[in-house]
Amino acid sequence: MSVFAFDTHRAVKTLCEAGGAEPLTESPRRDHQRQRRHQSRHHASEAAFRADVAHINADVANVRAELKTDIGLVRAKIDDLEARLYRQLWIMAAGIVGLTVALVKLLG
Repeated sequence: MSVFAFDTHRAVKTLCEAGGAEPLTESPRRDHQRQRRHQSRHHASEAAFRADVAHINADVANVRAELKTDIGLVRAKIDDLEARLYRQLWIMAAGIVGLTVALVKLLG
Protein backbone atom coordinates (compact mmCIF):
# COMPACT_ATOMS: atom_id res chain seq x y z
CA MET A 1 0.00 0.00 0.00
CA SER A 2 1.46 3.33 -0.97
CA VAL A 3 1.08 6.41 1.18
CA PHE A 4 1.14 9.90 -0.24
CA ALA A 5 0.65 13.41 1.05
CA PHE A 6 -2.52 15.23 0.10
CA ASP A 7 -2.57 19.02 0.02
CA THR A 8 -6.18 19.74 0.95
CA HIS A 9 -5.77 23.51 0.74
CA ARG A 10 -4.57 23.32 -2.83
CA ALA A 11 -7.29 20.79 -3.68
CA VAL A 12 -10.06 23.04 -2.36
CA LYS A 13 -8.56 26.05 -4.09
CA THR A 14 -8.34 24.11 -7.38
CA LEU A 15 -11.90 22.87 -6.95
CA CYS A 16 -13.20 26.37 -6.34
CA GLU A 17 -11.31 27.78 -9.32
CA ALA A 18 -12.42 24.99 -11.65
CA GLY A 19 -15.95 24.84 -10.38
CA GLY A 20 -16.22 21.04 -10.23
CA ALA A 21 -15.21 17.81 -8.48
CA GLU A 22 -12.99 16.47 -11.30
CA PRO A 23 -10.01 18.66 -10.32
CA LEU A 24 -10.36 17.34 -6.78
CA THR A 25 -9.78 13.76 -7.96
CA GLU A 26 -6.82 14.84 -10.10
CA SER A 27 -5.11 16.71 -7.27
CA PRO A 28 -4.27 13.64 -5.14
CA ARG A 29 -2.94 11.88 -8.23
CA ARG A 30 -0.71 14.87 -9.05
CA ASP A 31 0.47 15.04 -5.44
CA HIS A 32 1.25 11.33 -5.51
CA GLN A 33 3.15 11.68 -8.79
CA ARG A 34 5.04 14.69 -7.45
CA GLN A 35 5.94 12.74 -4.31
CA ARG A 36 7.18 9.80 -6.41
CA ARG A 37 9.34 12.15 -8.51
CA HIS A 38 10.75 13.63 -5.33
CA GLN A 39 11.50 10.15 -3.95
CA SER A 40 13.16 9.18 -7.23
CA ARG A 41 15.35 12.28 -7.13
CA HIS A 42 16.14 11.58 -3.49
CA HIS A 43 17.15 7.98 -4.26
CA ALA A 44 19.27 9.15 -7.19
CA SER A 45 20.96 11.75 -4.98
CA GLU A 46 21.55 9.16 -2.28
CA ALA A 47 23.04 6.73 -4.81
CA ALA A 48 25.32 9.46 -6.17
CA PHE A 49 26.37 10.35 -2.63
CA ARG A 50 27.15 6.70 -1.83
CA ALA A 51 29.17 6.42 -5.05
CA ASP A 52 31.13 9.55 -4.09
CA VAL A 53 31.84 8.13 -0.62
CA ALA A 54 33.00 4.84 -2.14
CA HIS A 55 35.27 6.76 -4.52
CA ILE A 56 36.73 8.79 -1.64
CA ASN A 57 37.30 5.62 0.40
CA ALA A 58 39.14 4.08 -2.56
CA ASP A 59 41.28 7.23 -2.88
CA VAL A 60 42.11 7.13 0.83
CA ALA A 61 43.09 3.46 0.55
CA ASN A 62 45.36 4.28 -2.40
CA VAL A 63 47.01 7.14 -0.50
CA ARG A 64 47.57 4.87 2.50
CA ALA A 65 49.20 2.23 0.29
CA GLU A 66 51.43 4.86 -1.32
CA LEU A 67 52.41 6.21 2.10
CA LYS A 68 53.31 2.72 3.31
CA THR A 69 55.50 2.24 0.24
CA ASP A 70 57.14 5.64 0.70
CA ILE A 71 57.75 5.00 4.41
CA GLY A 72 59.36 1.67 3.53
CA LEU A 73 61.68 3.40 1.03
CA VAL A 74 62.66 6.06 3.57
CA ARG A 75 63.39 3.39 6.19
CA ALA A 76 65.57 1.50 3.70
CA LYS A 77 67.51 4.69 2.93
CA ILE A 78 67.96 5.41 6.64
CA ASP A 79 69.22 1.85 7.20
CA ASP A 80 71.67 2.26 4.30
CA LEU A 81 72.95 5.57 5.67
CA GLU A 82 73.30 4.08 9.14
CA ALA A 83 75.39 1.19 7.75
CA ARG A 84 77.60 3.57 5.76
CA LEU A 85 78.14 5.80 8.79
CA TYR A 86 78.95 2.79 10.93
CA ARG A 87 81.60 1.67 8.40
CA GLN A 88 83.06 5.17 8.29
CA LEU A 89 83.27 5.29 12.07
CA TRP A 90 85.15 1.97 12.11
CA ILE A 91 87.55 3.26 9.46
CA MET A 92 88.10 6.44 11.48
CA ALA A 93 88.59 4.43 14.69
CA ALA A 94 91.16 2.19 12.96
CA GLY A 95 92.95 5.30 11.69
CA ILE A 96 93.02 6.83 15.17
CA VAL A 97 94.38 3.59 16.64
CA GLY A 98 97.01 3.45 13.87
CA LEU A 99 98.06 7.07 14.45
CA THR A 100 98.21 6.49 18.21
CA VAL A 101 100.44 3.41 17.73
CA ALA A 102 102.70 5.35 15.36
CA LEU A 103 102.97 8.29 17.80
CA VAL A 104 103.77 5.95 20.68
CA LYS A 105 106.56 4.32 18.63
CA LEU A 106 107.95 7.69 17.55
CA LEU A 107 107.86 9.20 20.99
CA GLY A 108 108.67 6.12 22.91
